[in-house]
Amino acid sequence: MPLQAYDWTCSVCSCTWVIQATDTAYQDTDIYEARTAVGTQMGYPSCVNPTYGSMSAQCVIDTLGAYGLIARQVYVTFDQAYAIARIHTGTINPQGMYHYMALRGVSGPNIWVANSASPGYMGVYDTLSRDQFNALGPVSVIYVESRA
Repeated sequence: MPLQAYDWTCSVCSCTWVIQATDTAYQDTDIYEARTAVGTQMGYPSCVNPTYGSMSAQCVIDTLGAYGLIARQVYVTFDQAYAIARIHTGTINPQGMYHYMALRGVSGPNIWVANSASPGYMGVYDTLSRDQFNALGPVSVIYVESRA
């Protein structure tokens, strides 16, 4: 995942990744143009802004829904997040990071993420281990169930 242009746009970057990964939209669009379109859809500044980043998980759910994806939010243990990541894409938001990442799947014993932050932000690169997950929790996952 390309790095986010602004430190408050992780939710936009994660939503864009999910939208592209599900072949929903923006496959042939420049990544930053796609992110601008998704951010506009999300709602600047009411749902995403420089002061707070994403204003709520509902903004992420509604943005994915605007693209025809049915998304659900759950607070999860590591094992629950791992099970979700094995079969769904979506976003993961460890509250201790105050940062959204996209769910790519699993990698061995870890959750594989698409992280738009600087490499190694809060110790997380492309995977989230059980120890990292537990240290950064509680954790919210917004997973895509299907297309509408």
